[in-house]
Amino acid sequence: MTSYEAVLEQITAVPAGATGNDRAIKWLTDAKVVGVARNSDGRLELFLAGGELSPRTRIVQFAMRYHTWHRDALPPLRANRICLPALGHFDQVGAFIAAELLREKADANLVRAFAVTEPLIELAIKRMEISENAIIGLVGELLLLNALCRRAADTQVGQLVQAWDGWRRSERDLTWQGTGVEVKTTTRPSSSHGISGLHQVEPTPACDDAIGEARLLLVSIGLCQAEDNATSVSIPTLVNSIIERLNATGASGVVDEFLTRVSVYGAESGIGYHHATMINDAPFATKFNVTFFRGYDMADPAVEVLRRDDVISHQHVDAHSVTFRLELPATISLNNPIVGARRVAEAIISSYS
Repeated sequence: MTSYEAVLEQITAVPAGATGNDRAIKWLTDAKVVGVARNSDGRLELFLAGGELSPRTRIVQFAMRYHTWHRDALPPLRANRICLPALGHFDQVGAFIAAELLREKADANLVRAFAVTEPLIELAIKRMEISENAIIGLVGELLLLNALCRRAADTQVGQLVQAWDGWRRSERDLTWQGTGVEVKTTTRPSSSHGISGLHQVEPTPACDDAIGEARLLLVSIGLCQAEDNATSVSIPTLVNSIIERLNATGASGVVDEFLTRVSVYGAESGIGYHHATMINDAPFATKFNVTFFRGYDMADPAVEVLRRDDVISHQHVDAHSVTFRLELPATISLNNPIVGARRVAEAIISSYS
């Protein structure tokens, strides 16, 4: 039986495919039933050679494809391919799944081994997806915070970093001079975002204990994985940029607090970026290009979303329990959304009370 450590060592050495459909499959045993490969983006895939498998769970069904692969001077290969979440570099999880399949004797009976292992595959993929979402979310929040630091006056930089509240469970990601800011990040091609409560699409009303928000900007950020190029960003580069700005503006006393907040972000999802020790660690070092950066004024009546008044009229519905997906167009009106990181940051900084 091949051990987890041995599988991980083999996975680490697997090269990325040269082009879209090219794969350099590394078979983990002489039986050539369980193999690993990477696509041209470096995304890890598991190959299970043989007849088509029938996953019972939705998550594994979505992740698995059955193909015939053509090979030079060899018969075509028929194999099930499990595509692990897009950030890739989760080599340890891939090694765990492959080792479990081998431990369950996939070489002798793939159907049985897959059936026994599928619940573990489902849990592993689900955990990876949660971690991936947390990483993408952190990149988006740091992109906005970095843009704010670059556009703000020196005296405002430390205060803006301290105003960032998206690192923990909070009602708002950032509030600045009467403007609430909700940050949503996606790898989809459009401003499509899950909304976990009506508070994310409406300004906080004034009450006896708080002045409330004069307006709410929903900042929609699109990301895609980048090749190695000068225009890409990553968690380490964004953190470094913000630290440099803090130090340059006399707010170095905020640096430790900022780094602590970054390390807390996503910790409940199984990640936690510690800048001093993880600056070169995957998947945190994954590089991204920004595909769009939009600030939507959610008070605009042309933004057609659910509002609290739409819900509270139904007395048997708990308004706090409502979740939905937002699909915002690239253009709503002449000035909505605000487009570009610089313009969005300037709009927030110039907020009125």
